[in-house]
Amino acid sequence: MSAYMVVFARVDDAEQFGKYVEAVQPLIAAHGGKLIGRGVPPVVLEGDWPWHTVGVLEFPSVEAAETFWHSPEYTEVKKLREGNSEFQVVVASANS
Repeated sequence: MSAYMVVFARVDDAEQFGKYVEAVQPLIAAHGGKLIGRGVPPVVLEGDWPWHTVGVLEFPSVEAAETFWHSPEYTEVKKLREGNSEFQVVVASANS
């Protein structure tokens, strides 16, 4: 069953964050994931919104999303965004 990773981000250093984006894309694909939606900036319909951007990634399963997130390769790539961005990330499975 497909799973969707929703990533909310606030970016303080766009140049450094660009290095993270470039490095993370092949890792997402290697784990069966793909970017299916992005809002820069997103359209906020209700409530306060502290984030600059939102991305939606599709993975084959919750397990695939978690395997990507906890992989040693992603642990290294994640260091590229430390100190220049703040994230909030959730994963939800699709209803069958």
